Amino acid sequence: MLLAVVDTNFPFLLSGFRYWENFAFHKIDDSILFFSVNKMSDPFPAEVHPLHSITKYPITDIYCLFLNHTLGLLDCPLKIPGKQNYGLSGFIGKRNISIHTTIYAGGGYEDVTHLDQAMKGLKFLRDHPNVKSVFTNLSDVEKAIPEKSYRVAGLVDTRFFGYIPRARSDNLQLLFVANPPRTRAQKGLDFLIKAFNSLDPRKYHLHIVGDWKRELRGIKHENYTYHGTLTQYGLKEVLYKCHVIVNPAYKVSIPIHSRVISNFGKYIPIRTRYIPRQEIYASVDTFPLASSAEAMSTGCCLISTNHRHDHFALEPWKDYIEIREKSSEDIAKAIEYLYQNQDLMLSMARRGHEKTLKFLDAKKIVAFKYGIIKGQSEEFQNSRAKNSSM
Repeated sequence: MLLAVVDTNFPFLLSGFRYWENFAFHKIDDSILFFSVNKMSDPFPAEVHPLHSITKYPITDIYCLFLNHTLGLLDCPLKIPGKQNYGLSGFIGKRNISIHTTIYAGGGYEDVTHLDQAMKGLKFLRDHPNVKSVFTNLSDVEKAIPEKSYRVAGLVDTRFFGYIPRARSDNLQLLFVANPPRTRAQKGLDFLIKAFNSLDPRKYHLHIVGDWKRELRGIKHENYTYHGTLTQYGLKEVLYKCHVIVNPAYKVSIPIHSRVISNFGKYIPIRTRYIPRQEIYASVDTFPLASSAEAMSTGCCLISTNHRHDHFALEPWKDYIEIREKSSEDIAKAIEYLYQNQDLMLSMARRGHEKTLKFLDAKKIVAFKYGIIKGQSEEFQNSRAKNSSM
């Protein structure tokens, strides 16, 4: 087997879990080749080749991430958000290369705005003979591709984000981490800020990571630190300062219809605001978010919404505190509850960390994926050799 891992923008530290997954693949098998559509310049322990050179190598298997990228490799004719066809379907078909992919929310699986297209894309993968395995944490993907799908959670490099137990404190350090999507309100920072404004400023300090500068004007207290966008190394330093990470994201409902989608330059309403019309892609966040998993791995306690009602890895009120969507009152009560019950907060943080090791550890998840890929590849190669000798 000669496996190629194909990414879109790589190596790129700000891609978060995508970087660490590729890193874990290299650690498992240093013969794996890495390719990128747009080659980036961040450090990586293996050479990264431009995608157009992939035809020069005797590839037997390709692993990639996200629905739109996978469909692009197969030159799917469907209109899928963010898809770019690469002209490689002939190469893949002629060589009979096996395709393996992971599908998370986003990346073409936009189940708020483009669910119909996503379902058609999944059907394309289900029926394509070269697609051998689909890893996912989405129940709709499992239902659409039952014979090829494998359930996996999101992943975090638990060794990079190592565990350091926190101590009780009179000034709890709170954390919000997110990269703003087009529909930036869906990350829920406005609700966290409203909750934060209602709390005693002597007992809390809020850290904000990501491009959220324009939201800062809503904060009434001065006890906050705005870090802006950070690399994984910068984020790691902030994580160890914090006791609690808050994820107040909620499911957006965007009033879009097909006539407007194809009409650039129009305006559409999102909540009470108007934005210039461009393609708007939105999906329901997976749970837990990658940033939440990274924080939990280090020892932060999690307060979070869970609009997918996904309890595969984490159990509410044992591993984290689950709150309602769009409820600043819930956020404030949860924060105050942890302040008043810090022994419980610390034990919950420890349980959350243990769950990241059990269900979200990049090394384990990538080893599972690699085992499936290798097993299928060897089975296929053996059957092909047997058929050729008959």
